[in-house]
Amino acid sequence: MKILFLSPTVPFPLTDGGRIRVFNLLKQIATKNSVTLLALETQPTDAEGVSQLQQLGIQVHLVPNAATLPPVSFGTLLKAFLKRHPITVARYDLPTYRQKFKELVATGTFDLVHYEMFHTAQFHTETRLPGVLSQQNVDSAIWRRLCGETANPFYKFAYWTQQLAFQRYERVLSPKFDAVTCTSDIDAAVFQRHCPKDAIEIIPNGVDVTHYQPDFSAEVPAHLIYIGSMDWYPNEDAVGFFADEVLPRIQERVRDVRFSIVGGNPSARVQKLAERKGVVVTGRVPEIKPYFAEATVFVVPLRIGSGTRLKILEALAMGKAIVSTSVGAEGLALKDGEEIFIADEPIVFADAVTRLLTDTPLRRRIGENGRARVERDYDWRSIGEKLHEVYAKIAHSYL
Repeated sequence: MKILFLSPTVPFPLTDGGRIRVFNLLKQIATKNSVTLLALETQPTDAEGVSQLQQLGIQVHLVPNAATLPPVSFGTLLKAFLKRHPITVARYDLPTYRQKFKELVATGTFDLVHYEMFHTAQFHTETRLPGVLSQQNVDSAIWRRLCGETANPFYKFAYWTQQLAFQRYERVLSPKFDAVTCTSDIDAAVFQRHCPKDAIEIIPNGVDVTHYQPDFSAEVPAHLIYIGSMDWYPNEDAVGFFADEVLPRIQERVRDVRFSIVGGNPSARVQKLAERKGVVVTGRVPEIKPYFAEATVFVVPLRIGSGTRLKILEALAMGKAIVSTSVGAEGLALKDGEEIFIADEPIVFADAVTRLLTDTPLRRRIGENGRARVERDYDWRSIGEKLHEVYAKIAHSYL
């Protein structure tokens, strides 16, 4: 099949969960289909990313000058509010992208269009080609949790309007596609309220089990790691919560413990955490695999989010013991106490981390169980095959 894949960004380098997911799905579907990617130029590294994708046999069209993408400001929020649009839709409604999409569709060479998230789904009216909407998470759930976490009346109102806007898009826009893919049963249940049941497909997040393998030679004693883009508020909230309410309790019992916050664009709040005893803020790193290898325990103290966490799957593939909140581990159905430890209260979270830091056999057993689980259920190769089957079923229905 000839697939036109719409993405808001070039999915390389692999600096965040969204890029990791899109890159690996593209890599897998390109083995069986002719794939053309339409993406926005948003980073100085995009030329390198295009080269990587072309090596996979993917044709890439890059919309230039998108580095001027409007920031999330009061004006952008106001525009989104007045038009009842989600903020991501308002930011990515770029005439240059729309025009390039129309030009590609006009060639008449494609069998199907893949729309990555609502960012690009807004352009579906430009063609009658079969379409797949890919949702990495449930955005309305993220904004609902943000609304619940803030006490600031202005932000609470802004987050509430975004929750309503995304709920509207979930209700009105999602049913217009031949299939909607989600990463978990939890997310799928949201879209099943609005779409035909047979239109919802679960395409979980995955991990490259050949690239991420256990290597304990680099493990650093009493080293806790969290990985994520540090300009994304849920990650900022997670590391702030951990440093404020969990880490001091661990330090009382494991005095030499170190907590590394790994990820690009750390906010001022995150940078200030580096002033704390035992806290390291790395900023962007060229490769995250060495940091997984260094971790004694991988922590995921997320309180806000949706979808499923690629960082957990990668840590599991590396054989690492993990302590996560329920939100962090949401959608993965991992066995608490066997493949992961799940804790939401600061005291319980600190107790679980301390136990794993001080009990090596337990830590190894949890890590081995986690590795076995991702090998069985979360290999990108089998996940890519599931997405190809979705494409094939839709194409067959149009014959």
